[in-house]
Amino acid sequence: MGKTLNLCDCLLTMGREWHDLGRLTEAAGVLHRLAGFRDLSAPVAEEAHARLATIYLRQNDYRKARRHLTSALIYRPSHAHYYYQYATALHHDPQADAARAVRYYRQAQRLDPDEPRYWSDCGRLYLQLGRTEEGVSVLRKALSLSRNDPVIIAKLVEGLCLAGRAHEARDVLRAARFRNPRDPRFRKLWNDFQFQQVVDAQAEPAMVPEPVILPFVRREVRTDLPKLPGRILRLDRASKQGPHLPRPAWLPDRKHAP
Repeated sequence: MGKTLNLCDCLLTMGREWHDLGRLTEAAGVLHRLAGFRDLSAPVAEEAHARLATIYLRQNDYRKARRHLTSALIYRPSHAHYYYQYATALHHDPQADAARAVRYYRQAQRLDPDEPRYWSDCGRLYLQLGRTEEGVSVLRKALSLSRNDPVIIAKLVEGLCLAGRAHEARDVLRAARFRNPRDPRFRKLWNDFQFQQVVDAQAEPAMVPEPVILPFVRREVRTDLPKLPGRILRLDRASKQGPHLPRPAWLPDRKHAP
């Protein structure tokens, strides 16, 4: 039993080191071996599954991340960050139903209502689902928790523009620039917003009046002209004659054709 405990501690320490150094493949191999042991203590098993879930989220392997998050939630079912990660794994997985992530975002918000990421990512999901007003409301909540986060402000501006409330988005950006006058990130948000407003204004179709159908002009046919066989009568005017040039004078010392 003592040797098993020592081996588990060694594997967990090694997995932590590989994970902290960013060597995710090596860390995942060690932690997988550790998670396969039976009779692990709850803290060791929870940490192993939580780190594996974090590794697979970074590698965009969302199905495996959800599998390990389910195991981590068994050991600590009231941990808000696990619900947030599970919602993220559903939200960004193209093979999963993104609408299911709303429930896990809300659970994370109930367990830790002061974390702005839980609100901002949930608001972005609402926007993607077409629930614009709910998304704007949730993003305003996130902004109230972190008033100087440019990522949250950018998401809120996007939601307000989608809702057709560009004037409110302008007010949000002005207030952010007033609070952070020397931060280039907020200046960039303002410039991008102004540029997009100009592009949208130029892209608006011009008001076209009702279509007018022009009548076809029929060619006049004159029936009073005589019909002569073998001749073509012109209906247009005759061409104008060219100017007459003077004939050369007759001189006796020159030969002229008769």
